[in-house]
Amino acid sequence: MKNVFLCILSILFMQFVLGQKAETDTYVVDTLQIDTYLKKASSLPIEQKAEAVKLFNKASFIAIDRKLEEQVAKVYFKGGMFFYERYDNFEAIKYFNKALPIYENLQMPKALSEINFYLGESYLSVGSDDVAFKYYIRALRLFEDSGNKLRMADCYNGIGTIYGNKNPRVAIKYIKKTFPIFMEAKNYNGIAISYINMANTIANQGKFEQAIVFYSKSLTAVKKTNNRYNLAINYNNIGDCYNNLKQYNKAISYFNHSLALAKGLKSDDFNSLIKYNIAEAKLNLGLYDEAIDYVSSSLELTKTTHNIEIETSSLLLASKAYEKMGKQSLALQFKNDYIDIKQRTLKDTEKKKIQLFQSVLELEKSQFQVSELEVKNENNQLKLQSKRDITYFLVFLLLALVVFVVVLKFQQKAKREFNRQLILKSKEISEMKDRIQIQNDYLSDLNTTKNKLFKIIAHDLKNPLSSIEGFTDLMIHDDGDYDEEESKMYLKVIQESATKASVILNDVLQWAVNQENPVKNKKVDLFKVVTEELKLLEIQALQKEIILENKIDPSLKFITDKNKLATIIRNLISNAIKFTPEKGTVTAISELIDKKICITIRDTGIGMAPNILEKIFVVDYRKSRPGTNSEGGTGLGLILCKDFVEKLGGTITVNSEVGVGSSFSFTLPYCTEECMDQPEIAVEELV
Repeated sequence: MKNVFLCILSILFMQFVLGQKAETDTYVVDTLQIDTYLKKASSLPIEQKAEAVKLFNKASFIAIDRKLEEQVAKVYFKGGMFFYERYDNFEAIKYFNKALPIYENLQMPKALSEINFYLGESYLSVGSDDVAFKYYIRALRLFEDSGNKLRMADCYNGIGTIYGNKNPRVAIKYIKKTFPIFMEAKNYNGIAISYINMANTIANQGKFEQAIVFYSKSLTAVKKTNNRYNLAINYNNIGDCYNNLKQYNKAISYFNHSLALAKGLKSDDFNSLIKYNIAEAKLNLGLYDEAIDYVSSSLELTKTTHNIEIETSSLLLASKAYEKMGKQSLALQFKNDYIDIKQRTLKDTEKKKIQLFQSVLELEKSQFQVSELEVKNENNQLKLQSKRDITYFLVFLLLALVVFVVVLKFQQKAKREFNRQLILKSKEISEMKDRIQIQNDYLSDLNTTKNKLFKIIAHDLKNPLSSIEGFTDLMIHDDGDYDEEESKMYLKVIQESATKASVILNDVLQWAVNQENPVKNKKVDLFKVVTEELKLLEIQALQKEIILENKIDPSLKFITDKNKLATIIRNLISNAIKFTPEKGTVTAISELIDKKICITIRDTGIGMAPNILEKIFVVDYRKSRPGTNSEGGTGLGLILCKDFVEKLGGTITVNSEVGVGSSFSFTLPYCTEECMDQPEIAVEELV
């Protein structure tokens, strides 16, 4: 009997091993096929993008069909890089947006940091600065976590470029952060790009002589890399500065240096730009015939590059040159061509906006596809599990026969144990009944609170959604009655309404996650947690020039749920910034009192009246006030804070004086390592 049993077990084990090997072989073949398609597609020029898309589709079909999520994300990422490297940023955004949710689901930080960075680069290239900023910040945080300093510097450069026209002081602050990193790594190409960004920011302020100094520093760095493209860019930019300083001969000298390098790069777009710049300088010197020659050459190149911006500028310059020469008919002809193309430019701008909107829709579609892929994967796992269950059942059946024999020998002992257990279970059932009643009361209160919150949420969402519906309806049925300024105003209203709705939903999501997730205690460095949250809110504070102070005792380390603690601190500091006027102060303070940590967030804001303080944490009373800069809110943040504090075993209080400021204080148990050995408190005991 024993030999038969061992033989059956051996056969079952061999079947299991062979099945695993077949699965591994299939995976290797599929992966090699996908890599072959990706390698071939990535090598194609942009003129053969249709063929490249076919290859990417073939690769994605295999990955999706085999339920290989990581390979699916890899295909989309490679597709995005194909279009990004060939300057088709709208198509790149579509592919990157498809890859992003899959990498998020797989929790792959390295891939997520790269894809967020390239999304920031792509959105910046299409003129969507706000979206680009969001992805640069995400990438920066991920690169900081992984310690990738060079990539952090690339993010700083991107953020600096965004702020270049909006806030030069902030732009320069970010760009300066790149120099120590690039210099330590001796990355001269990075140094050169940082100097170019710095010079561009300064030139945008009209400080052309100072900009030339930084362009010259960039030249010195570029010459060590032999990067002809960056070298040509620097010569062109220096020439542009001299053009603005009306030193036209110097400008032409630098433009000629740039043109000589650009010819070897085979970049028609860059060549047309330089020739336009030379034509502009020649026109200013009164050399009209030479200006016409260069601008004509520039226009000829734009026929292949389709760069409308250079084409329109060249047409206008040609019109001015012919007008100076007294050839009015030619001047008028070029002026009319300029007007026609300018009108087409406006249509192209609208087209780009539509493309950007389509890229957002593509993101939503890709997220749906990821969900569908997860469902298919789950079904496949269920089928596989079913086969395994049959094998396990047969093994279990054999083992059960052996166990049955053993059980018969100890039958009498088992009966006695059973009777004893029956008595214990009877007692436990009685105790459980009492606990269930307590839990029912707790759930009833929780349900009542949720119902009140749903009423609040429904009321708050009604207004922004109604605004979005109304103004989008106006724009859809626009028959040309609204000018560009009115359309922008409507779009701004829609954006603000959508932002408000998003804030409400985010607060509700945090509250909902809190109800599902249990408290996860671990050792927390309070000073570090507050520092991290202050960094996240630094940009919000900078907009109002508010000083953020961290006066937490660095020695305080205790056991608590880090995520919930961070959420409490973030909400309280954000709330303090919202109601603090410009150049105010927000301070985080800690104090150890009777084995409890008291954390206080103090601000020099507008304060609150007593009637507001009485009901500030009550769920059925909520009336959000605008901030000092008319910032909106949902009013749910403080309710969320109170809920989290109580779950962590603490209490929250507030003191405020109108015109002086407010102090939100909450206490938490000061629990060190020895507390971890104590049993957790049950929900009914907390109730």
